[in-house]
Amino acid sequence: MSTEFNIANDKRPKRMALLWAYPALRKLPYAEWDEVLKQAKKTEFDMIERIWTLAGLAAVTYLLRLEPDQAADLSLPMLYLSQFVVAVPLVILIVGPAYLRCLRRGLDGVIEHRHLAG
Repeated sequence: MSTEFNIANDKRPKRMALLWAYPALRKLPYAEWDEVLKQAKKTEFDMIERIWTLAGLAAVTYLLRLEPDQAADLSLPMLYLSQFVVAVPLVILIVGPAYLRCLRRGLDGVIEHRHLAG
């Protein structure tokens, strides 16, 4: 009985997060979600998403620039580490929505293909 309770607790937050990120999953049974998401991840970025990604990376790179006197105060490994720690959340916030948009578009395509196939 405790095993069922733990399994239910593990799946519930995952389901909630997936439904929040991909509302179209409501059209499918839960057992098919993993397979459909794998197929949706094969979708290539369209032109808007590619431009968004490039512009986002350029913006993050611009935001991470340091003045020469700031860079001189830190050792090279600490400089790279601090820039990495700042860059990761910025890339997720700026470029992440483009990836989410691509996956949602791919998910809609996979669901449409399944409904047409019957």
